[in-house]
Amino acid sequence: MSMAQELIRLSNYTLEGFDGGNGLENFNLVLSRGKSFSIVTDSPDDAHLLLRGIATLEPPKRGQFFYKGKELDFSDYRSLLSYKKKVGYVASDATLITNRSIYDNLMLMRYYFENSTSIKISEEVMDLCRRFGLEKKLDPKPNQLDPEENRLFVIIRELSKNPEILLIERPKDFLRIKSFETLEKVLRDLIRKDLALIFFSIDKAFTTEFSNRQIFIDKGRLTSFVFSHTD
Repeated sequence: MSMAQELIRLSNYTLEGFDGGNGLENFNLVLSRGKSFSIVTDSPDDAHLLLRGIATLEPPKRGQFFYKGKELDFSDYRSLLSYKKKVGYVASDATLITNRSIYDNLMLMRYYFENSTSIKISEEVMDLCRRFGLEKKLDPKPNQLDPEENRLFVIIRELSKNPEILLIERPKDFLRIKSFETLEKVLRDLIRKDLALIFFSIDKAFTTEFSNRQIFIDKGRLTSFVFSHTD
C-alpha cells in the first residue's frame, strides 16, 4: 500500500462508549482510496461509535488520527474542517438544520468555504435531487417534508461534498425500496471513482456487493481486518 493511496490512519485509537458502554479500545485502522469495509458486530452501538469516530464527531480518549499523513488536532475544531468536508456521514443522528430551507442545507458548506451566499447549486447536486425525485422540494424547510424526504436530503447533502470517504449506517432500515435501490445505483457510480466506504448493514446482499473487506467488533474490540469475497 502506498502513502498516496492512504486516506486515514487511526493509530492506537480508543473511543469512549455511550452511557458507560464498552467503547472501542486501542485499535488501528487504515483506510485507502477505493477500499470498502463492512462492519460486522452484534452491537449496533459499537458500529455507530466507530462511524462517529471516523467522522471526527467523537474525539479520541487516546490515540492519533492521520488524514493523508497529517495528524488531526481535536483541540481546534477549525483544523478538522478540511477533513470533515471530504467525509460523507449518513447515520441515524445525521440531520438537517431545521430553520433553514432544504436549498440552504445543501449549500451551507459551500457558503462557508467559498465565503459567499450568492453561489448557485451545482448541476451535479441537482442531478442527485432528480435521481431521488426531489428536485421540486428545495424551498421548504425540513419540518415541511416527510421523514424519508429528510433522510434522502441528508444523503444528497453528504454526497454533494464529493466525499473521498463515505460512512453509512443501516441504509435499508430507513429507506423505502425504490429510494434504497436508487442509493445503490449512486454508490455503484461512486465506487467506480475510487470512493472509500465504511458501512454497517445487516442486509446480506448489500454487504456482499459493496464491501471487499470486513471490520469485526466484539465486546468493544476490533478483532480483525480480513479480506471478504473480493480484493
